[in-house]
Parts: sequence; C-alpha cells; structure tokens
Amino acid sequence: MQRCLDEIVTEVGDRIVIKGVGTTGSGRELIGELVGADTVNDEITAHKTGAEFLARHMLDTSPDTIFEIGGQDSKYISLEKGVVVDFAMNEACAAGTGSFLEERAEELGISIKEEFARLAFASEAPIKLGERCTVFMEQDVAAYQQRGASREDLTAGLAYSIVYNYLNRVVRGRKIGDVIFFQGGTAYNDAIASAFARVLDKEIIVPPYNGVIGAVGAALLARDKMISTGHPSRFRGFELDKVNYTLREFTCKACSNFCQMQEFTVEGEKTYWGDQCSDKFRRRRNDYKKPVIEDLISLRKQIFFEDYDEEREGKAIIGLPRGLYIYEQFPFWNTFFRSL
Repeated sequence: MQRCLDEIVTEVGDRIVIKGVGTTGSGRELIGELVGADTVNDEITAHKTGAEFLARHMLDTSPDTIFEIGGQDSKYISLEKGVVVDFAMNEACAAGTGSFLEERAEELGISIKEEFARLAFASEAPIKLGERCTVFMEQDVAAYQQRGASREDLTAGLAYSIVYNYLNRVVRGRKIGDVIFFQGGTAYNDAIASAFARVLDKEIIVPPYNGVIGAVGAALLARDKMISTGHPSRFRGFELDKVNYTLREFTCKACSNFCQMQEFTVEGEKTYWGDQCSDKFRRRRNDYKKPVIEDLISLRKQIFFEDYDEEREGKAIIGLPRGLYIYEQFPFWNTFFRSL
C-alpha cells in the first residue's frame, strides 16, 4: 500500500489536492481504515458505477451486462437502466481467473502480455480443455505438451477454457444482454475477448481503463459523498509509517464457534475482523444517502393493486389467497380474469 501511495506522489506530487478517498476490493475495510477512506464500497457497486460513467462519457452507450475477470476472482453483473438487478461471483475455483492464465503462460514459456494473444490467434485447432479445476487443468496442459501439442493450440484452448469456466461457473444461465462490457485485467488479453465473442455470438466491448474501472467507480462514489455531505476528507496522508496502528488477536467466546478475531486499532479507532457468526464486533455505518424509496412494502402493495377494480356490478367473484405463491402472482391473475 505504501508503494502505491509513493507512486502517486511521484506521478502527481503536490499538483493535486485530495478531496475524498474511496476504497473497494477484498481488502477495502482494512485499507479504508488505514488510509482514512471516506467511502468503502463493494466491488459490484464500484464496477457498475465506473462502467456507467465511462460508457456515458466516452462510448455513448450503456451496458446491460458486465463481465469482470480479475487476477483472483470473477464477477457477473446484470443491469437494467443503470440499476443492478442481478450479480454473481466465483465461489472457490480459480481456473477462470487472470492468475490461472498467467501461471499457465509461464509454464508454456511465453509472455502473457506480449505473446499469448498472438499465438492464440494463430491456432488452427484449439485444444479442448473444458472447464475443470486448476489442478486438473494444469495436468491436462502438461499432458498435451508431452503429446506434442503446439503452443498456438494450447493458448487458444486456454482462452476458450476461461470463457466456458466463467459462463458455466459464474454466470450459470443468467441473462446476458446485448451491450456487454468486459472488464478487469484479463480483458487486456484480446484472445479472451475474442473467445467470448465467438462463444456468445455477441459483440464484446472492452471499455477504456478496463483494468481499473472498479477504482474509477470507487473514486466517483467518494466524490458524490463529499459533495453531498460537505465534510472534509478523512484521508490520513501519503505516509502510512506515520499512522499509529496496532494488531491484537483473540478468540471470541460469545458462542461455541470460537471465532478467531483480529482487532486493528488505527489512530485510536478499533476495527474487528474474523467474526463469522454475529454482528457483535461490526461497526455501524451512517448512510449519507436518503433512500430512493422510503417504504418498499407500501410501494409494492400500490403496484400490485393499481389495476385492481373493486367495482363488481354483478360480475362473478373469484377469490385468491392473499399469501405465498398465489399472492405473488396476483397481477397476472388479475389481468388474466379481467381479459376473459
């Protein structure tokens, strides 16, 4: 983290004034406390926000589907009018991530940046590696190498395996729209983008700054909060060695799970990690945003019955249970019986 901050100082020095700081990613909570972040956002929100911004300002379009494949994980996001309606992340398998691809390229003795895509595009018969887990995939690649398979066919096969692994283990039959953004560091690999396009028979858009779109989204969210609240930034500065922090490990005995806890104290503020079974140690956050909809239950009821006509005028009366599945389907049955 200190090296990253040092690079920012080297690039821009005192030419900028930090107005707000946001963090995202797997270590967002801890890093947020350490640097003094103003917002801490999940990756889905950050990627969606960054993608929408770049699409609107640079591409004159709006994505309805986002494929994101990073070094360690993968994400799928479905959007409708800029709102996230569905999402998924890979669970445990790393066979469809950038680190897996980089390791296989190293075994083949090729550069993931310079040679992988060029070799894959030269393939005439991509090896069918399927979507198996990392260990078995590694064995398959080694076996094909021993049989004399070319690097061209192996790299093309790996590109397709990334695609099939992602579609079958992350997307899992969910809706894929027509404006697809391919994000994450893996999207720099043209062979992967091309394999997605071939398998789906759809256009794949690799947006500008695809490797840091999550960071762009986090910055935009931080900006919005600072404008909304008018508060000064909590940013502690570029020199983390001046930040006082301590680490204490202990076992939580609140229940029989005995969670192994870590207590980080940063400038007197305590943050806890490792609690898997309760919210005893979780910090309460005040949301600076007002809810878009004050009462979702009332709105749902209003939408459900907006076309319902209580005036019967001698018509037959059909009763529907106001509960469970039938109640969920009330708008359908209301429309159906009215149209008879």
